[in-house]
Amino acid sequence: MFRRALVAAALAAAALTAAAPVTAQQQRYQAPTAAPAGEPQALKIKQGALRGQNADGVGYFLGIPFAAPPVGDLRWRPPAAAPSWSGERDATKAGAVCQTNEDCLFLNVVRPATAKPGQKLPVMVWIHGGAFVTGTSMGAFGGDTEGTEFAKKGVIVVSANHRLGRAGWFAHPALSKEGHGSNYGTMDQIAALKWVRDNIASFGGDPRNVTIFGESAGAIAVLHLMGSPEAKGLFHKAIAQSSFGRNDPTPLKVAEEAGLKLAEAAGVKGDGPEAAAALRKLPLSAIPASRGLTDPSRPFPIVDGKTIVAPVQQIFAQGRQAKVPLIIGGNSHEASLTRPQPAMLEALPADHRERVIKAFDPEGKGDRAKVVNDYMTVRSITEPDRFIARAHARAGAPVWLYYFSHVPTAQQQAKPYGAAHTDEIRFVFGNPRASFAPEDLPLSNAMNSYWAAFARKGDPDGAGGVAWPRFQPGTEGQIEFTASGPQVRQQFLKPWRDLVQAEYEATGGAKLN
Repeated sequence: MFRRALVAAALAAAALTAAAPVTAQQQRYQAPTAAPAGEPQALKIKQGALRGQNADGVGYFLGIPFAAPPVGDLRWRPPAAAPSWSGERDATKAGAVCQTNEDCLFLNVVRPATAKPGQKLPVMVWIHGGAFVTGTSMGAFGGDTEGTEFAKKGVIVVSANHRLGRAGWFAHPALSKEGHGSNYGTMDQIAALKWVRDNIASFGGDPRNVTIFGESAGAIAVLHLMGSPEAKGLFHKAIAQSSFGRNDPTPLKVAEEAGLKLAEAAGVKGDGPEAAAALRKLPLSAIPASRGLTDPSRPFPIVDGKTIVAPVQQIFAQGRQAKVPLIIGGNSHEASLTRPQPAMLEALPADHRERVIKAFDPEGKGDRAKVVNDYMTVRSITEPDRFIARAHARAGAPVWLYYFSHVPTAQQQAKPYGAAHTDEIRFVFGNPRASFAPEDLPLSNAMNSYWAAFARKGDPDGAGGVAWPRFQPGTEGQIEFTASGPQVRQQFLKPWRDLVQAEYEATGGAKLN
């Protein structure tokens, strides 16, 4: 029996760390905050008139409020109706970022410049990552995520902010008694999808052809939305990039107990309406910050029985998820988040350590650092991806699996174990173009094309140049994104995944009978 606590702590770190050690390129990266210079373009939606901008065949409408500012008495409540305005609203600049401003519920619409109302173009809605405490809709970790390259392929991209940190995921008995749940950031994501349903036709989009996609915390959100009764019918396809499908949300009782302690530390006692009112009067900074990755009070999705009704692995094992087409996958060095060391491997009981080494170092090379990094990558992402794919296929829904392993030549020395967490983002979005070496652009173009084709018709097919096989029992085909381009794999990394699957099932993880 392996030490469950050791693995659980590493998995918690993997799910919650905002970013792995960033590359020099990522350190220099700045997300866009405004539309490129171009020609103004007017458009009218239900809330009022917008003045966006066209540039290089792409139309940008940024910083559109999709809900009322969740401040004052609206803090820790479901998002309220979006404001309207008179006159023409400037939509050429992004809205405030939720990490630093509670008044931040803005979204962006990027579309082909020639799109016309009622044209019924496919729509993609991006949910950003950042460990539920950081991030923004416009870009992060080296990649612009506003959607310019998708728009050039005839797809409309909506990227939305949502409440973060304690504003986004927080439970307290006084708030629970109000009956609205505890996942305010998830509620914002659902509100953005409702805005898309009600408004996207004005931009030329099809409200009946909406794909949600996200990375890390955003991909966790995608899987939760697939199991949420409150999101039913608001999307028709899904893509989850590095989604930690075996990680469970916080039980409500645990979250409420933690919330009580946090409130008391901030001087608020009790669990009645007066406590809720007092909490809403506090600055968020008065509530103590998380003490670490295993802190039960950390901002993280909560099983509140409304927005999130059960853990993802349970939902999928029981076939209760939305039966929509799904792409799911991860990167070859997701352990870049936790940076496990050989000592962690040596701490395992001898019999379990030998099983891990036999599976992950069959040639006996003795590189303990590589073994533990590969092992933790498979535990956090690679095996959970296969579990979700198997469960979705068993439910009769189409699913495609991928594995991103490409490391650009200039980064190979710094990344000996493979593609780090978040590395695929800029390849999917294809921006900023100047960040790519010429030899890397074909892979980015292929990934962007696969994602766009999936948004159009629910099947990535051969849009990236190689036919991407649908995941099927028996063959379990998938795509690996490599330096040589997309490559089809069958039963990929099966010994690694089988070992980890057995570990999960032996310690209470969901299994497929």
